[in-house]
Amino acid sequence: MASKAVAESENYWGLLSKETSEEVSRFDQAQLETERLHLGVEIRSRIANPANSLKNQFLAWERLIGFLEGMRPLDDQYLFSEYENDLDHRDALQLALTNMPERPRRELSSLLDSLDARFQAGTIQDVTGELDPWLRRRRRDADSAHWWWHRKPKAAPW
Repeated sequence: MASKAVAESENYWGLLSKETSEEVSRFDQAQLETERLHLGVEIRSRIANPANSLKNQFLAWERLIGFLEGMRPLDDQYLFSEYENDLDHRDALQLALTNMPERPRRELSSLLDSLDARFQAGTIQDVTGELDPWLRRRRRDADSAHWWWHRKPKAAPW
């Protein structure tokens, strides 16, 4: 059973069209091959699914959002470094969707737009640069369209 923190992505994933599911499979297969390149020859064939599948990237993004909404289980720890990793997942989602055919991109963008709206509701623009000591380089190097790098949680989950 999915936790409340990732329920929207879990539910959405089961409703993907055949075309989008096939595109996701192509993405995941390419991701698996990339991940296998970093492994020793003896274990490459034992890895059947990519750690950074498209679904897992959506789940990671929504997990952060769920935490911002107060849905973190009491026994779940969230470190600041995970926040940066989750922003990286959001970057990866942007790139993946940009490289997809129109229909799957639109279908997955609908979910991403919904998650982004929730993220915006749980964060504010970091106008004072409070998170700059940890994110300055990443913020400086981020594409200007990647607005999520310039926001901070209203209530820090770490």
